[in-house]
Amino acid sequence: MAMDSAQIRHKNFQKLYTDFVDQRPHLPQRGMLKLFAEHLGLSDRYLSHIKCNRKNIGSSVARSIEERFRLPRGWMDREHDRLNPPVDENEKLFVDMALTLFRSQQAEAREFMINLLRQRLEASPSKPKTRLNAGK
Repeated sequence: MAMDSAQIRHKNFQKLYTDFVDQRPHLPQRGMLKLFAEHLGLSDRYLSHIKCNRKNIGSSVARSIEERFRLPRGWMDREHDRLNPPVDENEKLFVDMALTLFRSQQAEAREFMINLLRQRLEASPSKPKTRLNAGK
């Protein structure tokens, strides 16, 4: 069964929050939501309601989250299922090569590649949603 936009945004929020916490293993778990709220420029009370599924994430908050994480516009509105295998051998080869190249570079080059892809995706919003421009 397909998820509605509120469920998709909530799932993406949970993913971002989990990644945020995972990237800070040296910090205590207590207070992480408050730190995440500060990072997003939102109140921790509001985020608590979102996290507990008592409130939905509206469009303006979704766009704000995307901006804070430097994600493409609309990223919060799309499913990002990393379990989907490549559709063919060419796609698998491309993903493997791109990942190998990305991992072999220093931070500045990685940032350049990300920005280049982001610019390309934002410049062509009318393109069909492939795995690449679906926010992967």
